[in-house]
Amino acid sequence: MTSGRNDIGEIVRDILEICVELDSLAATTYSAMSEHCSDPELAEVFEQLAIEENSHVGWWLELLEAWSQGLVPDVVTHPDTLVRSLEQVREDVHASLPEDISTLTPAQMIELATQLEFFMLDSVFSDLIELAEPGRTGHHRDAYTQHITKLVKAIGQAGESDTLARFLSRVLERALRDNVTLSRHATRDTLTGLFNRRGILAHLEQWVSWAHRYEHPLALLLVDVDSFKKINDSYGHPVGDEVLTKVAEALRSSTRDSDLVARYGGDEFAVVAPETKAEDYQAFVDRIMESVRDIDCRDEHGVRVLLSVSIGGAVLIPHEEPESAQKTIDSLFAAADTSLYEAKKHGRDRAGEPAIVE
Repeated sequence: MTSGRNDIGEIVRDILEICVELDSLAATTYSAMSEHCSDPELAEVFEQLAIEENSHVGWWLELLEAWSQGLVPDVVTHPDTLVRSLEQVREDVHASLPEDISTLTPAQMIELATQLEFFMLDSVFSDLIELAEPGRTGHHRDAYTQHITKLVKAIGQAGESDTLARFLSRVLERALRDNVTLSRHATRDTLTGLFNRRGILAHLEQWVSWAHRYEHPLALLLVDVDSFKKINDSYGHPVGDEVLTKVAEALRSSTRDSDLVARYGGDEFAVVAPETKAEDYQAFVDRIMESVRDIDCRDEHGVRVLLSVSIGGAVLIPHEEPESAQKTIDSLFAAADTSLYEAKKHGRDRAGEPAIVE
């Protein structure tokens, strides 16, 4: 392990510890407001927010523990920038807190809660969730959206005199919406909801480094929809889009939570599968191909469109960390592409033999 990698590891730990600190502070603040709020309904909302913040703390602690055991890669592409962003958020949060919460009126508590959530709505948290759990992030995003919505609703039920709080709630609601939209557009394919090419490449360098560091295998699959141009020409582009959407769903359902699935371009998908050995490959690709064959997609006349995919694969068997993770990535894609070509050459609806990359 190089000194640079040690440095990144220490920064990742610092990042996760700051996340624990911030959500712990939010939980403590909401608990205090619940205790001292003179409005019973609002006090109940603060109590629920405190519970949810504690659950966020639990998630960060689990992630920190998993990272310390080497189960989570250091998937942070710009660690110094993330640390600076988090430190600024921490500074803003501390500056917003009064010395004595018990002296606040309900309106002032709403204003404080709105400021607190606004600061912690920084895109750095979305980036961290995306980077730390690239396979499945919807649960955490949905939970946080509901968390913010609960506060916005409470503000909406406040008295008409709370004009500043109402204004801040609209700012908060818009910031949440923009945050989710921008985050998704940057790394997600708008049609299928999968990672796009940029999204998968942003993660793959760190996954490769992780595989080398801990000497764990890593598989890359390229999945190509067979005869997709013919489908578009025969049934039209709306059916073609439906095919891509349903293939994306089949890939999600036939892969693991730890796998990263992306629409790599056009009718081609990619799957990054950590901890997948060469001997696991055939069962893995068979499951994917069977899932696609089972897709029930029909044209405007109710005629079923028969679907299949061809798959090429490469498995990284690491021995020592390379000088350049990018060279390993290039080798993985080149090997998987050759495997995919062999599959198509021999009749499609099949998988090529996995290439071994060392």
